[in-house]
Amino acid sequence: MKTQEVNAAIRESLGLPPKPEPVPTLPQEGHVSEFPYWSFSKKRSSVTRLDITYEDNSFMTLLAPLGMPSPSFAGYLDAILFYGQRDLFLREYVEISVYKILKTLEIDPENGRAYAHFHRDMERAFMAAIKTDRFRNPRTGQRDTVSYFRILRRMELAKRRQGISQFYFDDLFLASLRSGYLKRLDFDFCLFLDKQGEALARFLYGHLIKRIGEKSIYQRSLIGFLSDIGFGYIATDEPMRRNERLKRTIFPALDLLKGQAIRSYELDDRSNIFFIPKG
Repeated sequence: MKTQEVNAAIRESLGLPPKPEPVPTLPQEGHVSEFPYWSFSKKRSSVTRLDITYEDNSFMTLLAPLGMPSPSFAGYLDAILFYGQRDLFLREYVEISVYKILKTLEIDPENGRAYAHFHRDMERAFMAAIKTDRFRNPRTGQRDTVSYFRILRRMELAKRRQGISQFYFDDLFLASLRSGYLKRLDFDFCLFLDKQGEALARFLYGHLIKRIGEKSIYQRSLIGFLSDIGFGYIATDEPMRRNERLKRTIFPALDLLKGQAIRSYELDDRSNIFFIPKG
């Protein structure tokens, strides 16, 4: 009898409920959770610059000369991090085939267009860079420097679909990952969002888990929240048009997260948004 079966039998004899099966998770590095790094729609993929100014006057600028990675990039990154998470604690790169990434996302790996789209998105991600003063100096506790970094600093893409590719991650990204500046996300739920093309919900999943942390409630002004997640262009709309856009984009994405990152969310009459964590 296997160890798991023995443990289950012991729990049953003691009248204890079955032990929950472990949920497969992936590490979501804190900076990726914080900043919008991929486009939430194909229409917005042509954007080459994104600027966010936060309420404390800190800033983040994303420079993407080839355009932002498309909504599909979220799934590619999830697969790379899930299968390579152990490797990144030992070395600076992940080895995986494009074939395995596409199969994981239930994309036909024999489809030439899918393979071309993967290459296009990875090139866009490789070229994109973030400039920010959001990071506090560990010695002074102040935001007294401006950091420039990428997620990927080098790639070796195999010419054959089943060949092994290598993805080298930025030093700042790796240091943050190894220091524990991460949250563990439900990989199956991430895959569900990725397969459904819910790139906005996928970003909000990691973003809200990071922002909520151990809080009993997370409050943000609606305008500030929209700016944080890269929707500053909606925040400047007149109220009626803004509400229409929220009902088409933000609210449906947040509804998908109920029972995962959040239990619920609410808006008050002062245009603040409240997030109540799950559990």
